[in-house]
Amino acid sequence: MQLSSGSVCQRARTRVVGAMTLALVLGSVTARAHAECVGDCHGGGEVSVDEVIVMVNIALGKEPLASCSVGDENGDGEITVGEVLTSVNNLLSGCPSGATPTPTTTMEHTVAPTSTPTPTPSPTQNGVLSVADAVARDADGAAVRLGQTVTTEGVVTVAAGIFANNKLKVFVQDGDAGIMVYHQSSAAVDAFQPGQRLRATGVIRQQDPTSDANPATGTLLIDVTQGSVSVVSDGNTLPDPRPVTLATLTATGTTYTGSLVRVEGVQKVSGDWPAAGSKSTQVQISDDGGATTNVLRFQRNTITQQLAQKLTAIGNGSFTLVGVVVQDDESADGKLLTDFEIWLRGANDIVGQ
Repeated sequence: MQLSSGSVCQRARTRVVGAMTLALVLGSVTARAHAECVGDCHGGGEVSVDEVIVMVNIALGKEPLASCSVGDENGDGEITVGEVLTSVNNLLSGCPSGATPTPTTTMEHTVAPTSTPTPTPSPTQNGVLSVADAVARDADGAAVRLGQTVTTEGVVTVAAGIFANNKLKVFVQDGDAGIMVYHQSSAAVDAFQPGQRLRATGVIRQQDPTSDANPATGTLLIDVTQGSVSVVSDGNTLPDPRPVTLATLTATGTTYTGSLVRVEGVQKVSGDWPAAGSKSTQVQISDDGGATTNVLRFQRNTITQQLAQKLTAIGNGSFTLVGVVVQDDESADGKLLTDFEIWLRGANDIVGQ
C-alpha cells in the first residue's frame, strides 16, 4: 500500500479503523483456512491487540511489512483491510483450527525456512545469483530486484553481533559487491564470523525493516527472516578493501555500498571520539581538508577500550580508515544516491596514523 500524502493516509486510516470497529461490533468475520494465524506477528499462538495495531500501521505505510509478514495472508506484499479484519477476528475468536504459530528461528550454521517466501521469485531463484546482480539498482538508486526472493553467496566481512545485538546484521561480499544479510529476530547473533562463505535465500529489501518505513531507501539487504542462510565454507580470505576517496564515495557511493573500503589521510573535522562503553556515536571525517565530509559511525559493540585509546592518540591527526559503506538515507529530491556513511568494525579498522 503506497501512501504518500497526509490526505491519503487519513483516508486509509479512517477506512481501516472503521472496518476494525465494525468487526468488533459484529464479533465475527468469516475465517479462512490458514497455514499460519494471520496477525500472530510474534509467533505466540494467538493475536494480541498490539499485533493488530502493528497490522494497521503496516496498512497505513507507517511500518514495514517485515514487522508482521505473517499478516500478508495472500502474499501480495502488502497488508489489506481484509487481512486486518482477519487478524481482528483471530483476536476475538482465537486462531482458527489448524493454524500453527509462526516458528522462531535460532540462527546457528544453518537456518531452516520458517515459511515459503511469498514475493515474486527471481528468474534465477533455482541457482545462485551473484551479489552484484542481487544489489543492482536503477538510475534513481532503487533496487532492481526489490521484493524478489533470491539466493546469493558471499564472504562475511563483519561478524554477527557487531552492528546489532538482537538481530542478525552481517555483510557479505563477492568480488567488489557487498550486501547485508538480515534476520529480524535472531537469537544467536554470534552465528557467523568473518571468512565464512554464506549462502542466503531471502527477500531483497532496501532498508533496515525495523526502523525505516520507506521500502526503497538506502543499503540493500537480503532479508532471511522467512528464508534460510547456511555456511558453505570456512576460512576464506576476506576481500581487500577497495581504495576510495570521500569525494568519489559521495559521487558514486552506490557502487561501494555494502563493501569494504579503505580511505587514506582521514581526519576528524567535527564531533567527539567515543569513549569506551559509549552508545552508537558518529563523527564527521574528511580526507581533503574539509572540502568533502562523510559520517564515520561507531556502533555500540565496536567501542572498546582498545579503540578508544587509538582514537585518543589520533586526536585531530590523520589516519587510514577501513570500514563498510552504508547508505543511511535518501536525498532531499527523493533519489537514493546520497548520504553514505562508513561503519567501523573495530579497533583494527584504524590502520595507521
